[in-house]
Amino acid sequence: MSYRILVDLTKNEKIEFPEFSLGEDLYEIDYLDKNEGPIEFGKLEDYDLLFMGNIKHTEDKKKDKFTPEELKAIKRFVGEGGGLFLSTGKGGDLDIPMKQGSIRVLYKITGVRRFWNGVIYESKENFHVKKHNLLFTDLYTHPITKGVTELILPHCTFLSLTEDAEDLIMTSEKAEFKYLSDDTIDLVGPVPVCATSDFYSGRAFSIGSSEFMLEDNDFGLDAGDNLKFFTNVIRWLCFEI
Repeated sequence: MSYRILVDLTKNEKIEFPEFSLGEDLYEIDYLDKNEGPIEFGKLEDYDLLFMGNIKHTEDKKKDKFTPEELKAIKRFVGEGGGLFLSTGKGGDLDIPMKQGSIRVLYKITGVRRFWNGVIYESKENFHVKKHNLLFTDLYTHPITKGVTELILPHCTFLSLTEDAEDLIMTSEKAEFKYLSDDTIDLVGPVPVCATSDFYSGRAFSIGSSEFMLEDNDFGLDAGDNLKFFTNVIRWLCFEI
């Protein structure tokens, strides 16, 4: 099965699809570059998956925000059977409100109302080398986690979910969160860092870390079972598992 993937770069995304991760016979990748927006259904309908890696909206209120027309196009794409892969990272949605067109506007598709503006620190038994490299060995049962026994998510934030989302990975009771707005650190306990959602005939996957998709032996796709996890996500979004 060959997956047709559209990588969006119009929203100031910092992570591109890791083409090195899958065999060339498994994907066809195209890019929607910064100057090729807006996102339209006509640009989406020929693909299986829309990939948005680590959106970092700028302070400009309109430049890289979602318009009502783009939201409508993405809803139609996913609703008619497409897959949406959405990731953030340290800083989350930067506290940019929904009314300005931040990634929060996708919540009916993703089931995520907020990607918190900060970074999670884990306790010693739950991090790898540094406390911002979250180590997970106890994962919920799901097709995405099948065959995954060790997952490492660097520079991760947590998610606020709606009732329509299914949390997939939770931090430990000792997890702390550093808020980037004022650098305070609080105990947050078990919070979701990854979620899935069904939207009509399509699916969405959201995660609070993007750096696990980098080509890095210690913290990226070569670490733990990160590559297996990533491959499972793509297959699940494309209805292969």
